[in-house]
Amino acid sequence: MDEERLQAYLNLIQQLLTCPSGEQVQILESNRELVDAELLQVMTQEAEKLAADGNQNSADVLLRLRSELLEIILESSTLVNPSSQNYLEFFINVLLVTAISNGDPKVVYPLLESNLDKLDDNFIDILQTWASAKLSELEPETAEIMARVIGNFSNFISDFTLGNKANNMDIAIAGYEIMLRVIIRDSNPESWAAIQNNLGNAYLDRIHGYKADNLELAIEALQLALSVYTKPDFREYWANTQIILGYAYSQRIRGDKTDNLERALEAYQLALSVYTKPDFPEIWAIAQNNLGNAYSKRILGNCTENLEKAIASYQNASEIFTREAFPQDWADVQRNIGKLLVQRGSWYDGLSRLEQSLAIYRQTENLECRADAIYHIARTHHLMMNLDKARMHYRDALRIYDYIKNQEGIAACKTGLGRLMISLGFIDDAREELNQACEIYHTLKDNKKIDNIQEIFQLLAKSKINKLKQLNPSNSHE
Repeated sequence: MDEERLQAYLNLIQQLLTCPSGEQVQILESNRELVDAELLQVMTQEAEKLAADGNQNSADVLLRLRSELLEIILESSTLVNPSSQNYLEFFINVLLVTAISNGDPKVVYPLLESNLDKLDDNFIDILQTWASAKLSELEPETAEIMARVIGNFSNFISDFTLGNKANNMDIAIAGYEIMLRVIIRDSNPESWAAIQNNLGNAYLDRIHGYKADNLELAIEALQLALSVYTKPDFREYWANTQIILGYAYSQRIRGDKTDNLERALEAYQLALSVYTKPDFPEIWAIAQNNLGNAYSKRILGNCTENLEKAIASYQNASEIFTREAFPQDWADVQRNIGKLLVQRGSWYDGLSRLEQSLAIYRQTENLECRADAIYHIARTHHLMMNLDKARMHYRDALRIYDYIKNQEGIAACKTGLGRLMISLGFIDDAREELNQACEIYHTLKDNKKIDNIQEIFQLLAKSKINKLKQLNPSNSHE
C-alpha cells in the first residue's frame, strides 16, 4: 500500500468518524474505489493506535464503525462492484460446490465452464474484498476451513484450460494470497509452505504484469517455501520446489545472467539427488531435460563441455520420454538435441532430429513448438546453403508466428530471411526484412539482437556484399 492510498484511507476514516449519523452509506458510495479489505485493515490499525494512546472510547467507536462497514459491504449490491450481487452469488456457489464435492474437478469445472463471463477482474474484486472481510470476522478454525476451500478453488482455476488464462492465473494468485492471511508459518508451517509453492508456480505462469516482476515474485515465494521444505524433513517437496526454482532462475530477467544459470543448474542437480531414475522416472526425466536446457545456455565453463553435457542430459531424458509413451515430450527432447547438434556442426544429424520432432508437432496443436522446429530446420538449411529450402521454411515458421502473435519468433524469421536475401543478392528485400525485425526487437528491448542487425546495416552501407554473403545465420535466433 503506497502513502497516497494510505492517506486516502485515513481521510475517509476521519470523514466517517465525524459525519452526522446516517450519512456513512452516502460517504462510502462517493468513495467506492476505497471500499476494500485494506480499508478494514487500516481501520483496525488506527483503532489499535487510538487504544494505545489512551483514547479507548474513540477506538471503540472506530471498531464499531468497522463492523457496520463490514455488514454494509457484504449486504450492499452497489459498494463492492456495480454487478457485485451476481458475482458474489457465483463466488459463494463456487466455494460451496468446491467444499461439498471435496474438491472434485468433475463437479467444479462444469460450474466454471458455464460462468466463463464472470471469471474476470470483478470476480477478483469480490475474492479480495468480500472473502478477506469475511475471513477477518470468523473464528480462527472456521476461517482456516474457508481459506483451505479458497485454496482448493485456486488450484482448480490455475489448471482450468477454458476462459481467459490470464484472468484465471490472477484469480488463483489472489486466492493463494488470501490464504496466507489466515494460514501463517508459525502455526501451520507445512501448509504455509505448500501455499508459497503454489503461489510461486502461479507467478511463473502469470500473463498479466511485467514478466521480470512476476519471476521475482515467483522466486521469492519458492525460497520461502524452501525455508520450511528442508531435505531432511520434506524430501520430495524439497526436491519438487528445487525443480521449480531452477526453472524460475533459468528464465530470470533481473540479476546477473551467468549467476542465474548457475543457480538453475544447482537447483536441478539438488533435485536429482532425490529424484532418481529407478524411483521417480518421469520426474527424473523432467529434471534431466531442464538440466539440458540450462547447460545449453550456460556461460561459465568450457563451451564444448557444456554443449556435450546438455546433449547427454537430453539423451538421459529420452530414455524415459520415448516416442511411444510420451510423443510430445519425446519431440521436445529431439528438437532440443537437434538444435545442439547443429550448433556443434553435425548439421545432417541435427536436421534429422528436428524433422522427426516436426512430424510429431504436426499431429498436435502445439503451434509454438511446431514453429520453433520449422524455424530451426530453416536455419539448418541456411547453414548448409540449401537456400530455397531455407526460405520456404522461414516463411512457413513466420506464418505460424504471425498467427500466434509471437513477436520474438516473427523477428527471428525476418532476420533469417534478411540474411538469406543478402546471400541471394536481393539487398532491398533484405533491408525491408531486417528493418521490420529491428523494429520488433526495439519493442522487445533486445539490444543484443538490435546490435547484430545494425552490424549488417553498417556492412551494407560499406557495400561489403561478399562479406555479407558469408554471414553465418547462427547468430539470428537462439
